[in-house]
Amino acid sequence: MNIFQKGLRFFGTIMKNKTLILMGNGPSLAQVDFDMLKGHDTFGLNSAYRAYERLNWWPTYHGCFDYIVTDNHTESFQNLINSGKIKRHFYIRNISDKKNFTFINLLPYGSTNRCNNTEKDFKKFHDNGNSGANACSVGVCLGYKKIILLGVDCNYVEFVDGCEKEGSSLKMSKTPDKNPNYWFDDYQQEGDKYNVPRGQDFHKPTWNMFAYRAAHEGIEMINCSPITTLRGFKRMSIKEALNC
Repeated sequence: MNIFQKGLRFFGTIMKNKTLILMGNGPSLAQVDFDMLKGHDTFGLNSAYRAYERLNWWPTYHGCFDYIVTDNHTESFQNLINSGKIKRHFYIRNISDKKNFTFINLLPYGSTNRCNNTEKDFKKFHDNGNSGANACSVGVCLGYKKIILLGVDCNYVEFVDGCEKEGSSLKMSKTPDKNPNYWFDDYQQEGDKYNVPRGQDFHKPTWNMFAYRAAHEGIEMINCSPITTLRGFKRMSIKEALNC
């Protein structure tokens, strides 16, 4: 390989690394061949860590931007951080002092910038309200110029088999045999606490809000879910998105 070829290879690596693949947890993610994602930066979310060990696959980043879910899975998230299998973690509780962990400190609604982070790279982080859009916001802070969405379906069944009300949130009284909201059925397990999804009146508007901000910042967004209900992003297949 000559110097020119090495230069092209290095340049290609830099350009590829400007793309972030956001791994939403919708059912369409089950149809994605994870081998296609090798060599690309990926961002996994919330309880999906339960599938990583089984698949022997680990995302580049992992995050959770939901207080109830973070509190419910703190020990598991700490174990994940300590394992060193994921490059970097982003959570909204200050649960670790490890160097591969970043605390995204959100301010109450009504505050000016909705974030009070000490790291200068995250001063411009904006809380969009849901974990997927907030992971994309982290991606923007990290310098990614193109973000591909996988499993961002936004077609939630609000109350699944085995869930019961607990105050303003929900709790799984049993692990469901089938969970229509996620890419593997035991994503939610007995004892898990979580918020009512509110797909139409919460998730959709917050994703649309992020779509507007991304366009304003010149971030290319591509949604590769074949069953998504979102209409604010460019649509194409994962194969097309990775090669364009």
